[in-house]
Amino acid sequence: MTESPAVPARPLPGERDLVVDGVRWRSREAIGQGSLDPVLYVHGFLSSSTTWKKVLVAASASRMAIAVDLPGSGYSDRPWPYDYTVYGQAQHLLRYMEVRGLSRVVLVGNSLGGAICEVAAAAHPDRVAGLVLVDAASPYTSIPIGFRTLRTPLLGELQLELLVRPVMEFTLRHRLYAKPERVTPETVEDWWRPVTVPGTRRAALAAVRTDPQAGEGIRLLERIRTPTLVLWGKDDALLSPSEGLTLSQKIEGARFVAIPRAGHLPQEEAPDEFARSVSGFLQDLEAKPRRP
Repeated sequence: MTESPAVPARPLPGERDLVVDGVRWRSREAIGQGSLDPVLYVHGFLSSSTTWKKVLVAASASRMAIAVDLPGSGYSDRPWPYDYTVYGQAQHLLRYMEVRGLSRVVLVGNSLGGAICEVAAAAHPDRVAGLVLVDAASPYTSIPIGFRTLRTPLLGELQLELLVRPVMEFTLRHRLYAKPERVTPETVEDWWRPVTVPGTRRAALAAVRTDPQAGEGIRLLERIRTPTLVLWGKDDALLSPSEGLTLSQKIEGARFVAIPRAGHLPQEEAPDEFARSVSGFLQDLEAKPRRP
């Protein structure tokens, strides 16, 4: 089966390109009201900013909302060599904030993007006003079997080489969503097209092969002092809700919420419930005194 590579198009209305140290980042955005800290959304493995499109406005409680395509994903650049590990992407994200003029944000991260947000919040608590971890990976995560294969040299390369559109659709229906019928042709297109941009698979392998003991490793979560909401799909078949509960217990003061009838991507599958939980968390942040 031959797939034609997607060519990154010019930004559409509501999208923006920003060059950071020679690397172009694509983002989709919603304009907010007032001067509250913006909300910065970070997608997960082989995903893109489209994963947030149903909730970008409703979840952000009238704040400015920015969903980025991390380098190596979506329609951002895929430089090589480049540090695509979780720790590297966290540093790139902080640098993006600096170039963009975002002194302080609320970070919302899903899956591997959640791990990136954890690293950023632990490293620079002064730059993160709040943290929402959505079915997020962490140093305590039990690595699913499919990801263990990806982390294995040669087997991982073969596994991604065999990733074609029908495999992506099957994964969405039977691993990432709780209700297969909720996966539409538009959903599959959103996920599949960026994968066909040359360099995506190489970057994805570097990301998933991050050593969880690198950097702060197991002490990472203990360093997070940012107000945190851990949000989980109650029917997540990839990372069990028990993983989310453990994650919330490792972060001081974190709150855990499970969204019923949702899998690994509650922002896509249960957008109304997701938006209510996140916007409520943001409104609570406004009522709390700002930490130094």
